[in-house]
Parts: sequence; C-alpha cells; structure tokens
Amino acid sequence: MLILLRLISYIAIGSLIGWITNFIAIKMLFRPYNEKKFLFLKIQGLIPKRKKEIADNIAEVIQNELICMEDIIIKLEAEGMEEGIIEIVSGIIDNKLQEELFSKMPMLALFINDSLISKFKTIIVDSIIANKADIIKVFLNVLEKNVSFKDIISERINNFSLKELEDITIRLAKKELKYIEIVGGVLGGIIGLFQFFLSLVL
Repeated sequence: MLILLRLISYIAIGSLIGWITNFIAIKMLFRPYNEKKFLFLKIQGLIPKRKKEIADNIAEVIQNELICMEDIIIKLEAEGMEEGIIEIVSGIIDNKLQEELFSKMPMLALFINDSLISKFKTIIVDSIIANKADIIKVFLNVLEKNVSFKDIISERINNFSLKELEDITIRLAKKELKYIEIVGGVLGGIIGLFQFFLSLVL
C-alpha cells in the first residue's frame, strides 16, 4: 500500500511540475508585457521583448512568400475587371463628359447625338480593354515602387497592443496551447514514474 501511494505521489508530482512548467512557459510568451527586475534578472515576455523584430519577420515572409505580383495581375485581368472598366467609362461619358462638353460648348449639341456618343463610348472602351495588360503593368510598376507591403504589414502588427496580440494568439492556437500543457503533464508523469523505479533500485 505504501509503495502504491509513493508511485501515485511520484506520478502526480511529476505531472503537476510538467504541467505548471509548460503553463508558465506559455504565459511567458507574452507576460510580463514590460520588463521586470527580479533579483539580478530582467524578465520580459518573449513577444513583447521582440515585438518589432517579430513583426518585421512576419511582414517580410508575407511580402516575399505570400504576396505575388503575378497573382495580382491574374486577378486584375479577370473578367470582372472588364465589366468594371465598361461601367466606369460609360458613367464618365454619360454623366461628366456630356455635361462638361455641352456646358462649355453648347453648339456641339447640334452635331452630337446619342448614336454618336454611343459609338464614341464603344471606341474608348474597346481601346482601353485592348490595352488593359499595359495599363495593369503601369499600375503594378507604380505599386511596386511606391508601396511596401512589408512596411504596411509591419506597421499594422506593431500598432496592435500586446493584449490584442495575446488575445489573437490564444484565440487562434487555443487547442494547441492546451495540448502543450497536457503534454507537459504527461511527460512529467512519465518522468515521475521513472524516478519512482529509480528510487526502488537505488
């Protein structure tokens, strides 16, 4: 009976130590948010301490591995873009162009009718669609030169408060973090079991 109690106590203590160790390790990913002094040690959560570096690395990976200009071109060249071009150009010609032309040059109303405007519209739309690829390339070149996805993503991450980052991380990896705690308890129990057998042998 005494041996059984010792066995249970070894396993229980080992499991508790393993679980607590992993629980504290997970908490110390974020806590404490600000650097704390404990005796001769300076303690701060891993993510708060390296927040900017982590944000830059995440942003760099996203920019280099996940955001591809070729993919953006494919999306922009999708059929929906042509419909958008037709809608925008038609709106400009129907509303803005006619209104401004006729207001500035009223005499044009005598020579320009709806049929002529419709033909004019078709020519412009067809010309734009025919040169769509070149227009997209110009747009993407400007985008590449003037827009840094890395800077935008890094700034967004850095603008998150540490509490928000912690909440997001826990929400996304709640099951995995709980699993790590359980594994710590199981491994601690196994170590406790080995210690029990060693105590019998030694």
